Amino acid sequence: MLTCRAVWKKLAPLARASSTVCRQNVRRAGWNNARTPLCVPVAHMSTGPVGGGGDNLKYALLVGAAFVSGITYAVITLKGDQKRHVERMTEISSRKQKSASQIQTEPPAPLETILEAAAAPDAEAVAPSETAEPPPVDEPLAEASAEEAAAPLTDAGVEEAADSKPSLPSHAPYLLIGGGTASFAAARSIRARDPGAKVLIVTDEPDLPYMRPPLSKELWFSDDPSVTETLRFKQWNGKERSIYFQPPSFYVDAEELSGAENGGVAVLTGRKVVHMDVRGNKVKLDDDMEISYDKCLIATGGVPRNLQVIERAGEEVIKRTTVFRKIDDFKSLDKVSRNTQSITIIGGGFLGSELACALGRRSTETGLEVIQMFPEKGNMGKVLPEYLSNWTTEKVKKEGVKVIREAVVKSVSFKDDKLEIKLKDGRVVRTDHIVAAVGLEPNVDLAKSAGLEVDSDFGGYRVNAELQARSNIWVAGDASCFYDIRLGRRRVEHHDHAVVSGRLAGENMTGANKPYWHQSMFWSDLGPDVGYEAIGIVDSSLPTVGVFAKATAKDTPKAATEESGRRAQCFNILDDPIFCFFFLLVCCIGFV
Repeated sequence: MLTCRAVWKKLAPLARASSTVCRQNVRRAGWNNARTPLCVPVAHMSTGPVGGGGDNLKYALLVGAAFVSGITYAVITLKGDQKRHVERMTEISSRKQKSASQIQTEPPAPLETILEAAAAPDAEAVAPSETAEPPPVDEPLAEASAEEAAAPLTDAGVEEAADSKPSLPSHAPYLLIGGGTASFAAARSIRARDPGAKVLIVTDEPDLPYMRPPLSKELWFSDDPSVTETLRFKQWNGKERSIYFQPPSFYVDAEELSGAENGGVAVLTGRKVVHMDVRGNKVKLDDDMEISYDKCLIATGGVPRNLQVIERAGEEVIKRTTVFRKIDDFKSLDKVSRNTQSITIIGGGFLGSELACALGRRSTETGLEVIQMFPEKGNMGKVLPEYLSNWTTEKVKKEGVKVIREAVVKSVSFKDDKLEIKLKDGRVVRTDHIVAAVGLEPNVDLAKSAGLEVDSDFGGYRVNAELQARSNIWVAGDASCFYDIRLGRRRVEHHDHAVVSGRLAGENMTGANKPYWHQSMFWSDLGPDVGYEAIGIVDSSLPTVGVFAKATAKDTPKAATEESGRRAQCFNILDDPIFCFFFLLVCCIGFV
């Protein structure tokens, strides 16, 4: 660019003179109504021939050629500078990696050496080498980079390298706490309404956002021996997909989110928000880092409960107990099921029954003993009426599961390399591993620091009709306690609710101000042949009206998924070749 400026300074006077002569010639020529006069006055430069027109054309060509040459030179120079810049940045990046590696592997220099280097710095670096060839003129930076990479870094160099590394964003216009289904649904909704939005998800899990239902359903029925690594499964309709909502390429690096021109969604994994300053609109992470925000969503989900008798039983018992919730729990239980002789599942709800059927089917191949115990009279005894609960229990038994009904755990101990479970009625069960599937506790750790209200009856953060807990703070998913216009205040722990509430919270964070009145559905599958789907409050203590219909081959969860590709929002029990029981809990839905 400097060369172009110098060329222009030399050519500018000539161009102005030529332009002035051209204007004078036009005025003197007396152009009128686009007609050429019969007699053209003579006007010429002092050094040119008579007439002047040829000289003007020559000077115009000269100026045009100079201008085109200058532009061409500028473009070539800029491309060269850009190329050298990229090479320079690559060199600097490799230098930092080499320097960091050297710092980790080489012992620190003695204090005397450091002091001597400080007293006489760069003595050898300044003196030219007598034997080495001089570096090329066009590559002085590359030569310097090589010398700097070969030399050990001082403390100042280490500090400079650390400062130049991309830092995590200190501000996020949209901050989402929690990396589950509700959080991802909110991020997608925010980006749909605000395409340039910058969304930061902070999660204490090491994984990107993923769906939880397959952890207790389809993943256990996969034929892939490496399913715990790929986390890919086949839906009941045969279509294969990943447990993750989006691949890593979908997300923006957290370090680059602030500078992302078109915005994006970044995920900060393995970090936990431990404190909220709602007045200052900022949060503090477990490493004392602070992030400010404009709008914030709390979607922290829940923590699986455990039995107090297990928590008090000692380290050996706790070490042999799984509370099932995350990807790591699935991987751990899969490994245990392949390397142990007996597993006992405590809990007869949706999760406990799903895991019992999944492990029971595996027991036919490996000889694994699967035991399921619960205090109710049958599987899902708190949800289904007694006759359907008994029917479900028989289905679970056919999968190879030993079911122990009306079992209340009194104590758990570790004796002779076995876990010993004593029940209150005197029965004793010996097993190698325990899976506690006894419910979920909403994660409300931030309630105290944020000054948020926790519902005393249902747990979770109390929110208004727009899922807002306080100014600039929304809550979605399992952790939200909302007001249902049909069923009153309640809290729901199901996938569909997480999706819809997260989506609505995201819309409201962008200014939609929509109320939440969705009646979420939920489902449970005991393998590919028996499925449950429901809407509203499902409780076996409520009066039940049952409607029965003949089943067909299209009434299994597998066939229904193949036909529709999605789940219907109704409650039914499907048995492949025999009967289809369809019933509505009329009293709980509120339509009568």
